[in-house]
Amino acid sequence: MKQILISLLFTFTFSHSQNRIPTPDEVRLSIANSITDLEVKPESVMLIENKSVGSIPIRIYNPNPKKRLPVIYLVHGAVWVAGDLETHDNICRYLANHTESIVVAVNYRRPPEHKFPAAFDDCYSVMQWINFNTDKLNGNGKLVLIGDSAGGQLVASLCLMNASAEKPIPVAAQVLVDPALDLSNGADSYSAYGFFIDWYLNKTDNTSDIRISPLLATDFKKVPKAVILVAEHDRIRDEGELFHKKLLDAGVSSVLYVQPDVGHLGADWCAGSERALPAMNFVVRELKKVLSESH
Repeated sequence: MKQILISLLFTFTFSHSQNRIPTPDEVRLSIANSITDLEVKPESVMLIENKSVGSIPIRIYNPNPKKRLPVIYLVHGAVWVAGDLETHDNICRYLANHTESIVVAVNYRRPPEHKFPAAFDDCYSVMQWINFNTDKLNGNGKLVLIGDSAGGQLVASLCLMNASAEKPIPVAAQVLVDPALDLSNGADSYSAYGFFIDWYLNKTDNTSDIRISPLLATDFKKVPKAVILVAEHDRIRDEGELFHKKLLDAGVSSVLYVQPDVGHLGADWCAGSERALPAMNFVVRELKKVLSESH
């Protein structure tokens, strides 16, 4: 059991009997503690509001309410089972301030209480809500999606599904941070996080479904440009790099950065810690380029 927990999205210490499977709430608390234990002081943002889209909680960060700004839609990671509005609060504040964008974060339903496609459906519903409420948000019409690890899987899937819609939502870019992109048995993500993927998926789910394994999609031509970040020693690094290659082969713009000398950024990304600073600088730099482009 200890070895299963070592392969968590975040490296953390978990105290339990070797013969007992941890509860979802224990996993969530341990991951949340791994972020707060870094003791990174949150940045101040001018306006932060908690709202809901139907029954789905969201949080909106606005660094300059007097100005129309781009919207960044952030889908959190943490092995699908964990993560919420609090775990990713620091990185939302950082992105809002350093890109001068409105950040909308979603608190989607999580497994094993709510299995696939609950998380995807919640994220898609909020994406549609953002599109319909751009004016109310004071957005300027530019939308970027960003997700880390499990959130990267959800973002890549959202972009693929949206691209196939009759009237796709305009998306300027997708940003994938240490993304888990293939949940099929034997893939790197399953080798690393299979215990939690089994919590996430139903036994009858087809893992080649693009809502589950976006890396296995066969058509990437209409998806938005990508900004992809992977860590040199991450066990799922190859999936991000292969996704980057598939996008380029399909004629889609994609930029890739490999942060050297680190493994999966996990808690460091969420907290906005110094260890994740190269990744954060890269994302901000690339987002500024995307957001400065004319419509």
